Amino acid sequence: MKQTIIIAAISSRAYVQAAFEAGFDVIAIDAFADVDTQAQCKQVFQIAVKNGQFDAQQLIATLNKIDLNHCLGFCFGAGFEAQPDLLAVISEQISLLGNAPQTVAACKNPQLLAEFCAANHIAMPAIQFTRPINALGWLQKQIGGSGGAHIKPVLPLEILNNQAVYYQKVQVGAPHSCLFLAYQKNTQVIGFNEQWCAPANTHPYRFGGAVSHTELNEQVKKSISELVAKATAFFGLNGMNSCDFLLHNNTIYLLEINPRLSATMGLYACKKGNLLAAHVQACVGNLQCWPVVEKQAHAMHIVYANNTAYVPIDMDWPEWVCDIPQPQSEIAAGAPICTVLADARSAKLAKQKVLQRAASL
Repeated sequence: MKQTIIIAAISSRAYVQAAFEAGFDVIAIDAFADVDTQAQCKQVFQIAVKNGQFDAQQLIATLNKIDLNHCLGFCFGAGFEAQPDLLAVISEQISLLGNAPQTVAACKNPQLLAEFCAANHIAMPAIQFTRPINALGWLQKQIGGSGGAHIKPVLPLEILNNQAVYYQKVQVGAPHSCLFLAYQKNTQVIGFNEQWCAPANTHPYRFGGAVSHTELNEQVKKSISELVAKATAFFGLNGMNSCDFLLHNNTIYLLEINPRLSATMGLYACKKGNLLAAHVQACVGNLQCWPVVEKQAHAMHIVYANNTAYVPIDMDWPEWVCDIPQPQSEIAAGAPICTVLADARSAKLAKQKVLQRAASL
């Protein structure tokens, strides 16, 4: 008999697909209830997201509709980082297949992250919690934010009294991330990714896409591998996690640790094991073997609506598109329409291919 897991994330499709391939029955909770998500789930519940976080009341009400006694546990992606207390409430009803609420809170505490970096001689852009007197060269970020839409330059005349933001000095560098698996204080790097933005007028740092198996020199790879091992020990990480960093002249500047499932999981196919299954096994304390991923590069790029869009009932989507919206649905300006995928023998070629496909839509 298949085991049932709940997967909750703003966009759950990549995790649902991995769980389906691993043989789980899946109940998904997300903001979109895309066509391809529904196709691989027992049930899909679509609930509201505001400022990149789930509506807590709706989420708890949704859990109350599910027979939790027949579920192995609750996996989570983006949508909880700014409200670890919600994860604590959920953990009273069902086992979390992911990091503990206090671990999530610690990782998303900018001051604690800065202290971790200082103690381990890791470079990190300067941060502060009071608005810079000279706004030039500073970014404003939401504590616990995800997806980049919450990041914006500090404006000279803007007055903001918000306990949930902090300020980060602009740092030159190319954005990257590292996907890794943690288990009993051990870590395995799954892969290194190049990332890019899809700027909009009000959201210049909005997440655009990523490509796996990006080419980095061995010293950088070694330094990042050591960084995630230290972070795992310091924060008590478990299961699948990721970290974001800037790379400039082979110097690494850590930006964030994401103590949750990462969208870049979908960029890795396994020739041995399954990433979602390994995550679940690590979280229940029974990881049998570490996964082995294929070397082919995979890329993803999110297509956003420039204006309000309507999805035709007979839309013929290319086979390289996923996160397909429901027919006859309305997509608000600035919201994601779909995700374009591509693969190639190198990260450079896969990125070129996915951007060309996105431009052709």
